Amino acid sequence: MERKIILLLILILIGLGLSGCVKPQVKHDHPKQPTTLETIAKLDAIGKVLGCMFDPTPCQKKKELAETENLKSEVQE
Repeated sequence: MERKIILLLILILIGLGLSGCVKPQVKHDHPKQPTTLETIAKLDAIGKVLGCMFDPTPCQKKKELAETENLKSEVQE
């Protein structure tokens, strides 16, 4: 009887060990590809980013202007 219990426990351990090695199933839930219209709608933002990369002066001025406006609005409150 003891040998049967030991054998059963060994089989359970082997089964648990093998089931832990199994790769979990991954859902194939890929993000959808953007449509042409969605891509064209983002061209303005892409253009601004590229412009700031090659000539950061106007972007820096805009950033400083926004910061001063934020400070003014905080002082008024």
